[in-house]
Amino acid sequence: MNFNKNETIKKQKHLVSKASKNKEKAKVSVFKGFLICIIAFVAICIGAGLGMFNGVLDDAPSIDDINVVPEGFQTCVYDQNGNLVTTLSSINSNREYVSYDEIPVNLRNAFIAIEDERFWQHNGIDIRGIFRAAYEGVRNGFNFNQGASTITQQLIKNEVFNVGMNENTKLDSVKRKIQEQYLAIELEKRLSKEEILEYYLNSIYLGEGCHGVETATKTYFGKEMSELTVSECAVIAAITQNPSKYDPALHPDQNAKRRQTVLDYMLDQGLIDDAEYKTACADDVYSRVELTHDTNAENASANSYFIDSVINALMNQLINEYGYSKKDASNLVYAGGLSVYITQDAGIQNICDTVLNDPENYPASTQVSLSYQLSLMDDDQNVINFSTNHLLKHFKEKTGNNNYSLIYSSEEEARAAADEFKADMMAENPDYPYAVESYDTTIQPQISFTLMDQSTGYVKAIVGGRGDKKGDLTLNRATDSARQPGSCFKVLAAFVPALDAGGKTLATTYEDAPFTYDNGRPVANWWGDSYRGFNSIRDAIRDSMNVIAVKTITDIGPQLGFDYLMNMGFTTLVESETYADGTVYSDIQQSLALGGITNGVTNLEITAAYASIANTGVYVEPIFYTKVLDHDGNVLIDNQPETKQIMQPTTAWLINNAMKDVITSGTGGPCALSSGMPVSGKTGTSSKDYDLWFCGSTPYYTASIWLGYDINTSLRLSKGGWNHQCHSLPHYRPFAKRWL
Repeated sequence: MNFNKNETIKKQKHLVSKASKNKEKAKVSVFKGFLICIIAFVAICIGAGLGMFNGVLDDAPSIDDINVVPEGFQTCVYDQNGNLVTTLSSINSNREYVSYDEIPVNLRNAFIAIEDERFWQHNGIDIRGIFRAAYEGVRNGFNFNQGASTITQQLIKNEVFNVGMNENTKLDSVKRKIQEQYLAIELEKRLSKEEILEYYLNSIYLGEGCHGVETATKTYFGKEMSELTVSECAVIAAITQNPSKYDPALHPDQNAKRRQTVLDYMLDQGLIDDAEYKTACADDVYSRVELTHDTNAENASANSYFIDSVINALMNQLINEYGYSKKDASNLVYAGGLSVYITQDAGIQNICDTVLNDPENYPASTQVSLSYQLSLMDDDQNVINFSTNHLLKHFKEKTGNNNYSLIYSSEEEARAAADEFKADMMAENPDYPYAVESYDTTIQPQISFTLMDQSTGYVKAIVGGRGDKKGDLTLNRATDSARQPGSCFKVLAAFVPALDAGGKTLATTYEDAPFTYDNGRPVANWWGDSYRGFNSIRDAIRDSMNVIAVKTITDIGPQLGFDYLMNMGFTTLVESETYADGTVYSDIQQSLALGGITNGVTNLEITAAYASIANTGVYVEPIFYTKVLDHDGNVLIDNQPETKQIMQPTTAWLINNAMKDVITSGTGGPCALSSGMPVSGKTGTSSKDYDLWFCGSTPYYTASIWLGYDINTSLRLSKGGWNHQCHSLPHYRPFAKRWL
């Protein structure tokens, strides 16, 4: 072998070169492997991302199934002349729908300028807007407070995703945003830009319970949308981003800043000219907003008793006749965009409200009843609750007066009683030092009134009580309170069936003399212990004679009287009812003739019964509305009242004629009209003077008035000596005079 110097050096170089090459090869191999891993990882991430993205899209609602047309519209109630009386709405239905062409160009442009300046160019999502928002977010320290949602996306968010209310995490928000963008692109393939803008401007929430631009216009400016100025359009568009913060009535300064931005954008985008811009900027628009808002606030009072009656009647009809559930019926009434045409006569209703709430028509001894709830709490949040009944029981025991009543002479006296009860309860429960109370009083005695057209069944006016009405669907004493009818039942339960089917006439004579019920209890006349001998049924109607009424129903049988009452539309009568203690109650008794019944009757139903006498014996069901149209103007309900002949026309004429004597020479004298217009009617007083009634008719209307305490209290024994001759009847005369 050759081991000389040159050969050795050559050998070394060869070895070094080979090692170097192997090392380089190893590096390349490692790099290739790393690169392959990176590519594989990226590919996996992309694949996973695409899979997740596709999963999100697959989970999106189908474009074929979504509905972006705004739903939930206020119901409009119109009077008999087609004038708007009021609107009914739920939290999401205070909306009046308007078409694209009805929305002023400046209002459309104001929203486009501030919300989506490339609305007419993009395909549902605005890529430039997304990058702009991202850039601004990074520039502002990753504070991404600029939105990039297009009007199309906002519409989908409002109508499909419920404004994002179902999102619990950031991931949910991202998922919704992706689906929103996807659906926006798909939606723009199916709808025109005009349709999208129309739906958006009818769906957007604009504060103060307003959904859509039409309702907002009326709420903030009290005018029609066509009358809006550029300045006012900018005010409304400025609300959109944050309806609470930019409420022009509550926060005009904040809205003004945003409004200026809207006007600047409109000018920059060529949507208004310099003259329009300067005029709008100089406009003192918020003075008008504040005034209109204050006016609306004052008018936002509780619905009237009549409107409450309409709501209840419509709800019952939808449930009982059309098969709606209670929830669905409520949704339709408050958010179905119905048009309800009611029977109310505004002029007559105003007369009734004025007369019945005039303090001059009541004695100075007007009182109040107390309703009180008290909750005491300890440091561990344990609670003891006390009701009005606890208060009553407490004072009965404390005063030793078992007749203690929750009727007080004044507000001050009622407040003192509540404070005393609260102090006593806190003293008895020293470990419960925290108190929360609910205190309310109601003026007493109370009153109810119903007036209807006897020939059509149209209820023209109704009053469910006097004093301030404190809420919607509160106690309506005309439709909800069943009270003892007293002598008003003599005609309905005894004399009508006696003449119509019992073989009696107005000339049939009975002896007014001592008489007892079958159970041995004596029947007394309302004027005392004296008797008047032989009198006719006509005399008995005129003078409201108890003994003759009971003798009449005894002759014809209480069952016949009961059957006639049922046919007159009464729903509160008891045929037979067994209580838990085994006691059997039935209204098929001799006392039926005097209104001695289990549950009482409502003012509305007794008015309808007397109306049948005035209407030649034809019962016409009382109704509060004539028709109901759906949101598209189709007839949903054509409300034709039930009618039936419940007595012979001759019977009705004779009874009506006899009841005229009640006014001309009997117990109803205070109701006579100086004009000579004939009035027929019947007075009624229940046992212990708890209830005072008058039911009467003119040739056009039938009405009933009731007076009494919500808590049974004798009117004759109360302070001031109230009675049917001096108080309840005079109310009828001013009503009747002003109707005519």
